[in-house]
Amino acid sequence: MIASSCASKRKVVKESTDTTTSATAVVSPSTERQQVVALVNKNRQTARGLRSRMSIKLAAGSKSASASGTLKMKRDEVIQLSISALGLFEIGRMELTPDYLFVQDRVNKQYVQVKWSEIDALRSSGADFYTFQALFWNELFLLGSKAVPTDNDFSAVSSAKQTTLTPKSQHVAVSQQAMQFIVNSAKHLLEQAVLTTTRGGNLSVTCDYSDFHNLEAKKFPSQMKLAIASGAKRYTADISLSSPQADESLGNIVTKPSSSYRRVSFDDIIRQLVK
Repeated sequence: MIASSCASKRKVVKESTDTTTSATAVVSPSTERQQVVALVNKNRQTARGLRSRMSIKLAAGSKSASASGTLKMKRDEVIQLSISALGLFEIGRMELTPDYLFVQDRVNKQYVQVKWSEIDALRSSGADFYTFQALFWNELFLLGSKAVPTDNDFSAVSSAKQTTLTPKSQHVAVSQQAMQFIVNSAKHLLEQAVLTTTRGGNLSVTCDYSDFHNLEAKKFPSQMKLAIASGAKRYTADISLSSPQADESLGNIVTKPSSSYRRVSFDDIIRQLVK
């Protein structure tokens, strides 16, 4: 119809008024939502392991530091970020497991290990390891669940550029919590995930994705920016991945702290890493 002449358009309009049916196909909102969620889920990586070289910029408040390192992920077991100095030796390591968050400062021989249930803002919001696993794997998720969400779990608002998916009310306390996923309407790639909550304290988690490349015949972002704000504290990690690849050979890579390391608070170790 767009390519038709003005005369042809007038003819089409006249014919449509003379009949009781229209030849124009209308996609229902529910069908469109189903298509978007199905295509985003179709892009989920099927490999259980992933590794990549990376460059990372960490920031805590007004202080920041840049380094290189590696990212290793073993689904349902661990997310490991290893930070190196000059690409020669490891100076720090962060691990997320289903049970706890672990950060190790190898230079000063200290570490922090805290259970998810001990982090007030995360516990009250329902965010846990599987929340961050979905964020790092560029996937849709629901709080407190590791199941793959379906279109029935979301409402959707679409425009020419993007579709915004919002978990339905049964998955969130609407008055205190908000979640949304921004999907590129043309490529059906997840470009942003946002969680904000005032339950048990103000918490905001945002992850932006860009520069998607082929990985195992699917698309995976090589640029991720994770920002976490809790009260007055703000932490960001800008992660650039170089040649990420699936790796099914990852064994047990979870770190056990040495008895020669001193256990400290999370804030103490972050100040050491970005000073």
